[in-house]
Parts: sequence; structure tokens; C-alpha cells
Amino acid sequence: MTESISSPETSSAPRVQLNPTVDPEQAKPIPTIQRDATPAPVPTEAPAPEAVAVETKPERAPSPPPGPPREKVEIPAKGTALDTDLEAEIEAALQGAGSLALGDAATVTAATEAAGLADGDLELAVGSKVKAKVLSVHGDSVILDLGTRASGVIRARHFPEGKLPAVGDMLDAVVEKYEPAEGLIELQPARAAVSKPAGDWKAIAEGQVVDCMVTKVNKGGLEVSVSNLRGFLPAGQVDLVFCSNLEQFVGQKLRVKVTEVNVHKKNLVVSRRSFLEIAVAELREEAWKTLEVGQKRNGKVKTLKDYGAFIDIGGVDGLVHVSEISWGRVTHPRDVLSEGQEVEVQILSIDADKGKIALGMKQLQMSPWQGIMERYPPSSTVHGKVTKTTDFGAFVELEPGVEGMVHISELDHKRVHRVTDVLQVGKEVDVKILTVDPEKKRIALSVKALISRPEAAPKKTDEDLAPSAGAAYERKRKEPLKGGGTGSGGLLFGNPG
Repeated sequence: MTESISSPETSSAPRVQLNPTVDPEQAKPIPTIQRDATPAPVPTEAPAPEAVAVETKPERAPSPPPGPPREKVEIPAKGTALDTDLEAEIEAALQGAGSLALGDAATVTAATEAAGLADGDLELAVGSKVKAKVLSVHGDSVILDLGTRASGVIRARHFPEGKLPAVGDMLDAVVEKYEPAEGLIELQPARAAVSKPAGDWKAIAEGQVVDCMVTKVNKGGLEVSVSNLRGFLPAGQVDLVFCSNLEQFVGQKLRVKVTEVNVHKKNLVVSRRSFLEIAVAELREEAWKTLEVGQKRNGKVKTLKDYGAFIDIGGVDGLVHVSEISWGRVTHPRDVLSEGQEVEVQILSIDADKGKIALGMKQLQMSPWQGIMERYPPSSTVHGKVTKTTDFGAFVELEPGVEGMVHISELDHKRVHRVTDVLQVGKEVDVKILTVDPEKKRIALSVKALISRPEAAPKKTDEDLAPSAGAAYERKRKEPLKGGGTGSGGLLFGNPG
């Protein structure tokens, strides 16, 4: 072994080199001091050089071929200030390792948990509308701030290609899926863009809103075509309510939401009801903001009941009671209205807490009670039709919306036991106006006032009331009376002596 040691007083540090021909088992690893390094100060207890590179040869390993010495890497000691370039490089590496690439549900779940979402922090119903701020865009996901500790995610497929929102943009979104147990809130834009898969199974995914063409009716629903991809629309998902006549949709273009995709089985299931629920939720929210009592609205008759009709006035249903349909008497709403009919209504009352709206139709027509005194003055005679009979009288319609009542005591001069003995429903009759009350909308009528009272019979005496009716008594029996004695001079009956 040859040694080459420099003087410690010189600027170069001593260097010890091992002869590569020496047996590695007999040679011990000797630390190599980096050339041109500043000599470390000698401590009182143990030396601690700031930068030392130790090179140890592994046991039983062949010796490397001789060559130029390798460049040594210095390890900074604790407390040593880092170079500016090195700090920048470490910071960039940390940011790259901490960035999220939300490409699947598991990553989204982790992001929502990191945002502080816990069970009970936020209660969101599917279909509810929220306003959110774009926090970041990662891969195929847009992360949104919902205004609380919770964060939501919108898949990039819901936006037009190349038109993703920028960080800081405010979006109106609708809750598509909310799973508190997993801390996952999936959203979609309030007015989701319609995707066009272009016949590629890889371009279609669950949650997309697409247009489809109904080709035919099959067992259980409709067969549809989504950009040349064969799909199925279940009967229960065709409309908001169950539709029994599916033939009417054949040949129509419908906007639906993809609910199931199985590429291996070539299975595609869509739902029109899911899309309509989101649209209805948007319309309902907008409608409630603009509703006011007294407004006139155009609507469509949705359903008919015995007590009234439900009218859709733009995402919100209101009830027109049977008594508010017309000024005239309406027995059943179907006598005046039909489902699907376009009508004009007026808002009578709003109960936002219960979600109830009372509507009226007759309010848009002039009330027939205006000027009633001029048309039906008291003591005048009018012609009407019996519409209803009760135990105490009969109702007579004078004109649509105006009815009067004939009390049972005004039917005839003689005693009437039953109203139907004199008047029946549908019978036309002349009546006399007794009184008119425009405020209470009441008119009193009389039938007997138009009937002359019968002449009174002559007054009878006591003799007239006798059985003989006042005639002189005349004896009809001429022969003598029999009985009363035996001719014995007045002896009593039963005295044998």
C-alpha cells in the first residue's frame, strides 16, 4: 500500500488511496477525505466534519477496474443553510406530490374529506340547486366550493369540449348524487350540456345527458338509439308519472340521462324521468321566487279531482277548487275542464311552508252580481230553472252564477210536506223576487205569491156541525112501542106475586 499525505498546513487536504490489488477481505474501509475541502476544526471530545463522503466496498465483491476517481456527493450537515436553487427544487417537488388528480370516485371522496365534510355538516337532496365557486380543475373533474366546509365535484363531460370553467367562476349546479357515508357530493351544471357520444362506447358514461331517438316499444319500456348505440328506456322512467300509452313516443326525439353503462355486455340504460326531475326542480325554484297573490298565470290542467283541478303554472302546481272554476254551479270539474287544456288562472293565496297555491278562474270574469238590483228588483217576476232541492226549500237559477231560494213555506198556500211534491230538479218555473242582498249574494223567491189564494168556505154553525146538518127531526117509526109492562096495573118486573 502506498500513501500520499499532504501537509496539514497546505490548502489541500490529505488523501488516502487503497491499492486495488490488495485483497478486499484483508483491507479495511478507510474514509476518503474530499480533496480541496476545508479542514474541520478539532473538537475537544470527538471530531465532527461537516461534509464527509465514506466509500465502503461490499464484502466478497470483485474489485472495480482502475480508473479516474468518482465525484463525491456532499451531504449537508444539520443546520446548514440550503442553496436558493435547491430550496426552489424541493418546493416544486412537494407541490407536485401534493396535487390531486381526481379521476375516480375514491380520489373525489378523499378530496371532500380533506375539505372537512362530515356526516350532518350539509344536508342536500338530490335535485336541489346550489351556487358554487370553482376551486380548481384537475383532469376530468371540476372541484367546487359549496359555501360550507363541503366541496363538490362536476365531471368535465358535463361541459362542452374545450370550455371548462376557470378557477374563481361562480356556477349554478344541481345535486346529482349525495352519499353522506362516503362524503361524496356529485353535481352537474344547472343546465347540463347535452353530450354526443358519436357511436363510441368509451365516450358515454353514467350521468351524461344525451338525446335519443325512440325506435320501438318492447316488453317493459322503449328501445332507443343514442348515436347508433342501442339503449333501453324503462316504462317507469319515461315520464314523471307512469305512462300506459308508450306508442305515442315512437319516432320522437327525447332528452334523457344515462343511468347504466356496461361496455362488455353492450348494455345501455337511460332515464327520461331523471332528466325531467332536474328540470322541474329548476323551474319550481324559479317559479316560487316570482309568485305573488293576484298574479294572472297561464297554465295547463294536470289532473282532475272531485273537489277541483290541479293546474301546472310553470313548474309549480296549484289547485282550483270546484267552487272557483265558474260563477255558475259546477257539479264536477270534468264538466268544464279536461286534462291538458290550456287555461288562465289567478293566484288567490300562497302557503310557501306547506307548498300550496290556491288558484281561481272565475275571478277573471265579471261577477254576475254586479248590478243585480237593476236586473232583479224586488216584487218583479222572473223565470228560472230548479237546480237543487233540500228539505227546507229549492234553489232556482235565474242566470249563470245567480241563484235564488224558494223556502218551503213559499211553495204553496196550503201546507207542503215535501219540496219535491211541488218542484223537481230541472223544472222551469216562474217566481217572484221577494228580497235581494248583493253583499251576501242572496235572493229570496216565492212561488205561491204568483198563485191566487182559493176562496174561503162559508162559516158553519153548531147545527151545521151536528149529524143531521140542521135538518128538522121527523119520526120514521109509526107502530107503537113494545115492552115496558105486562098489563097488570103497574107491577114491577120480576115480581111473581
